[in-house]
Amino acid sequence: MKLSTGCRYGIRAMLEIARRYGGQPVKRREIVSEQSISLSYLENILLLLKNNNLISSTRGAHGGFSLTRPPDKIDLFEIFMVLEGPLAPVSCLVNPMSCQRVDRCVTRTVWKELQIASEEVLRNITIQDLLDREIACDN
Repeated sequence: MKLSTGCRYGIRAMLEIARRYGGQPVKRREIVSEQSISLSYLENILLLLKNNNLISSTRGAHGGFSLTRPPDKIDLFEIFMVLEGPLAPVSCLVNPMSCQRVDRCVTRTVWKELQIASEEVLRNITIQDLLDREIACDN
């Protein structure tokens, strides 16, 4: 499994927004500056995150982006699903009709195990966990 640039940037943007959870909203230019993400690329990511209720936006001079929930209530799986889509290493896990061998394919069980394990890892790591790891790395 290889993550897209959009997914990696989206998680970094969420981390930047989470650092100010409960405080002032984070402006686009602050995310761009801190995370070295191009503004045009970031715009698309923020729109997806907002449309899927992971972040909200406030207009005006004191506006910006905020998390819709505490960082410990947003896991990486949610972000992944918004920015990447289903976590299936092969298409037959999402659409069984895409393969004629689905009922007798022994490798499909392995791909399903991989999907379940990957999903479990992402569900068990929250944005807060990443913030905590960041603090531990700085010490």
